[in-house]
Amino acid sequence: MVITFTPGEQDAGLPFQIYRSPDVGTLLKLLRWSDIYMQNNVSFRLLWPILFHWRPLVIVHHGFYGSSRDTLSRLKQLATLFSTNISVSKAVAESLPGKSHVALNPYRDDVFFRIPSIQKDRDLFFVGRIVSDKGIDILVEAMAKLRDRGLRPSLTVAGSGPEEPAIRRKVNELHLQKLVTFAGRITGEKLNVLLNAHKIMVVPTREGNGFRGEGFGVVALEGIACGCVVIGSACGGLPEAIGQCGRTFPNGDSSALAELLYELLAHPETWKDYFVHAKAHLDAHRPSVVADRYLEVLTQVLEAKD
Repeated sequence: MVITFTPGEQDAGLPFQIYRSPDVGTLLKLLRWSDIYMQNNVSFRLLWPILFHWRPLVIVHHGFYGSSRDTLSRLKQLATLFSTNISVSKAVAESLPGKSHVALNPYRDDVFFRIPSIQKDRDLFFVGRIVSDKGIDILVEAMAKLRDRGLRPSLTVAGSGPEEPAIRRKVNELHLQKLVTFAGRITGEKLNVLLNAHKIMVVPTREGNGFRGEGFGVVALEGIACGCVVIGSACGGLPEAIGQCGRTFPNGDSSALAELLYELLAHPETWKDYFVHAKAHLDAHRPSVVADRYLEVLTQVLEAKD
């Protein structure tokens, strides 16, 4: 059974039942029915019933819980001391006071894959919401530094967000209009096709102002699956998502990013060093492999209960 407060209308045909915004009675009834109570991230809105009907509690942590100075974040961290925890990266696991298993995130291998017939004739690719946390301004600054050193790679930006006007202004101020293309929000098969046409994916996520970076960074796996070298910031779980299939640069450092991109663009013969690791890295993140890891942890919980 799945409980959520998110509205939706396409539940038919799923192999499980979804309860959307259940009342208190239904919530307690479902908890009594269960063998394990499992949450995606700590939600006190759904956690309190366990005080009345205790069940083994498993919490899957997809990201970080903000600043230790924030009361709600501290309470969520303390909850990990009373649950079995699964974290989507070692970085997330190490941020929790409670011990945690690690089950690295999967990617949609049925959607993202290499299409050999598509020629890789475009250079840099960014996909994500256009907000400060995603660090696209860092990438734009790096583009200007590359131009000043005599390289003029193209950049495709796939995404939208509240800071898009500011980023467009920055592109204009740096005279990069002919190099940067804003493609809008693209997902699924269309995103797969676009990724296949690019050589390098850049994930310049920044940490700061309470944001501690990506818990993992599935987008990096999608880029690797489509034959891209992935460059990302060295914060959060991104280095684990990239593995040996790309490089990382210091958080928020546009000069370091520009230097790294310059090395790659000037020496494409080195790219094979990253591609050779792609299959093994992706195999570890196939949905069936990750599901087996979850099943292993849940089986341990049930055995301990008995």
